[in-house]
Amino acid sequence: MAGDHPLSPDGGPLPDVASPLDARPDSEAAPAAVAEPEPAPAGDAAPPEAPTAPEPAEPVVEQLDRLPPPAPAGEEDAPLPPPPDAADMPPRELRAVVEALLLVATKPLTPKRLSECIPGVSEGYLDGFLAGMAARFDHEGRGWELMRIANGWQLLTRRVHHAWVRQLERKELPTRLTRGALETLAIVAYKQPVPRGIIEDIRGVQCGPVLRQLMDLRLVQVTGRDEHALGRPLLYGTTESFLNRFGLGSVRDLPQKHEFGA
Repeated sequence: MAGDHPLSPDGGPLPDVASPLDARPDSEAAPAAVAEPEPAPAGDAAPPEAPTAPEPAEPVVEQLDRLPPPAPAGEEDAPLPPPPDAADMPPRELRAVVEALLLVATKPLTPKRLSECIPGVSEGYLDGFLAGMAARFDHEGRGWELMRIANGWQLLTRRVHHAWVRQLERKELPTRLTRGALETLAIVAYKQPVPRGIIEDIRGVQCGPVLRQLMDLRLVQVTGRDEHALGRPLLYGTTESFLNRFGLGSVRDLPQKHEFGA
């Protein structure tokens, strides 16, 4: 071995080469300080700020709390503003207004009442105008007809459509029974099967419309004919819907005479 120095390929010593480690001091050199950015001149624009997250939506309850309070009761009863004058209204628009009033009316409207709702149009003109509308509805074959009833005019469904209209009315008849309907129903319930003649003898009045209403409500039905009476009249009795409505297991559960204190 030729000493501590390595030899070159030609046998001579290699020249000393400075090692990067020799250039480092004994102690680790401190990292270079990061230069702080210099403040921008006063004339330069400020850098854009980072976008911020959107604020959460305000709860609906708090929005409702800020709504104005309802108007006092006295203000709700304030009179409505008068309708505009219809003196120069074209016939087509006048017909639309009259039709709207007739549709919402629950009883016949007289020309006087219509003239109060349509200022600027006389009663005589409205009476003739309604007669023309009635003739027009008949000519066009509409599903309704405009009829003069009790000195007024009212829109009614045509009789030829009764078979179909009655199917809708049967589902929407009022469920509250009148006193006459309750009396008729009680007679049928306690006397069934009973003909219409006996029901009318007990009540003292005609019961045809009331029986029809009870049948539409599915509380009364025809159970047969009286073969021993003249003309074989129809016999009426109660239905299962009657028992369900009054919470009865059968007609034998109907209250008896002693339960009424008689």
